Amino acid sequence: MDAPTRNLSRYVKDKGINLARMSRATGISYRALYDSLANPDRERDLRAGELMGICKFLDVNPMDFNKEVMQ
Repeated sequence: MDAPTRNLSRYVKDKGINLARMSRATGISYRALYDSLANPDRERDLRAGELMGICKFLDVNPMDFNKEVMQ
């Protein structure tokens, strides 16, 4: 899994963000969000457009998730 997807996954879990709500707000399918951010059996990297849409929804800078190790 790439660093932005891994870091965003951790952020979403730590904040308790609801994936169904995120899916409705961003137009990204729940399955894609789940497989990228929550499914331990599947390591699906987010696509660039998905990452940008999620960051817009969360009101965060996508570059914050680009670091290899988040601080």
